[in-house]
Amino acid sequence: MFGVLERCFSCFINLPLLRVDPVISLLNLCAYPLAAASSRPGWLSRIQELLTLRSKQGKRFSRISGILRLRRLWYSALEKVLSNKGARTPGIDDKTSRSYQKEDEKASLINQILAEIKGRCYKPQPVRRIYIPKNPTEKRAIGIPTIKDRVVQEALRLILEPIYEAKFHHHSYGFRPFRSTHHAVARVQSLISLHGYNWVVEGDIRKCFDRIDHDKLMSLLRRDILDKRILKLIRMMLKAGVLEELELLRTELGTPPGGILSPLLANIYLHELDQFISSRYEDLDQYRRNKAPLKLFICRYADDWCILIKGTQEQADLVKQEVTEFLLETLKLELSEEKTLITPVEKGFDFLGFNIRKYPDAVHVKPTLKALRKLRDKVREITQTFFATDLDLGIMKLNYALRGFAEYYRRVYSKRIFRKLDFFIWWHVLRRAKRFIYGSSRYSTAKFLKQHYYPYNQDVFKMNRHHKGINFGTWSEEKQKAWMLQALRFYPIQYIKGHPQLNPYLTTERAKLEADRNLNRLLSNLAKYPLKV
Repeated sequence: MFGVLERCFSCFINLPLLRVDPVISLLNLCAYPLAAASSRPGWLSRIQELLTLRSKQGKRFSRISGILRLRRLWYSALEKVLSNKGARTPGIDDKTSRSYQKEDEKASLINQILAEIKGRCYKPQPVRRIYIPKNPTEKRAIGIPTIKDRVVQEALRLILEPIYEAKFHHHSYGFRPFRSTHHAVARVQSLISLHGYNWVVEGDIRKCFDRIDHDKLMSLLRRDILDKRILKLIRMMLKAGVLEELELLRTELGTPPGGILSPLLANIYLHELDQFISSRYEDLDQYRRNKAPLKLFICRYADDWCILIKGTQEQADLVKQEVTEFLLETLKLELSEEKTLITPVEKGFDFLGFNIRKYPDAVHVKPTLKALRKLRDKVREITQTFFATDLDLGIMKLNYALRGFAEYYRRVYSKRIFRKLDFFIWWHVLRRAKRFIYGSSRYSTAKFLKQHYYPYNQDVFKMNRHHKGINFGTWSEEKQKAWMLQALRFYPIQYIKGHPQLNPYLTTERAKLEADRNLNRLLSNLAKYPLKV
């Protein structure tokens, strides 16, 4: 089967651009049936599978810009962009997903993009920069590209991601399909518990995404991508600039803020760090591995990484120095000295919102103290803001925050912590609700509970109904259903396994990933209830 695919598609990937159209027409890839949405993944997966197979063979790509002539590629990219919640926020052209609800509006945008790509006159617009609260004292800058530029970036991602997914390090987990923070933590836990790694270098790169060197990034891309049109598009995106309060700022460093392609470009850049470590310490034959004076492994999630070492503190210091010099000299990045730590695993360390610590009998992974403080602050904020005006809305807002916390942390050792948090939330809501509803916290607790305490089997949401137990709530339908406050202790603990290291762009391996119910339940719940750690 793959031989037939390779013979068919290799010509349209590698032949000169003028010979692309007859092949595409022969394969019926240009006609785009809007009604048959399910037909798109099939043709796209075949192209992506071929790109992955060629990448695994170590081949370079010189004619892949021909794929950008496929109209259905742009429809797939547009559909993906419009389905994202971020499409509701406008770029500098003031257009959102509402501007492209009709089919003729979508067709007009795609015709415009195709004409500019074919005519080599496409030019990305500057990114609109806004600031959102990060904490009570700081703000975080985010970038918002135009819908049109997001579609172009998504189309490039559909082409480039299969190529680099076949090359990335096995234990790089950030911004990659079918991977999550939990897989990275499971990897670290297994190295400590099963293989006896006793020191960890916790890495923190100072402003990593804002300091990526454009020339270095382009040189890394040219190792695999020889197509000048693809490279030119990427460089233009890097140099598009940022519009902040009507002032256009040039971008000499960093990936496009808020860009769809930015996470992939950052992974390509930081893959050099993975390769530096693995080539020196990991990718060794059995003889060299046994003779090696030091054993270590790296685990990375985007710009958060840690190196597990089986050795002494002096050896850990040497590894930290090696990494510091490599990042500075090769990637032109700096480590944050105050946040880059060397820690014995018996003391415990924080990674991706989890605290990992080795005890005499086991390695425990739990929520960090910072995560617990953030949840308590969130509970206080919601009850302070909403309980005074709308108790129903307050409970719904609070439940959403609790679900996000529970879905993220119920994959680790959290049962005891969930019970303690339930106790805190119960008393806090009791005091707040009594004060806001009755004007005083001295109102009879017994009377309050009688009026606002319901069995869990009356919850509006079926998934939250339980045969036993009662909690705070308000009637949704009088004496029938109620908005109920969630209890974290009802969430079952389901420990996550390590990632199976399968490639989602190979048909047989993707089928295995999609058949893994626990994996897909994890990824869907994390997407539904996102939690910032």
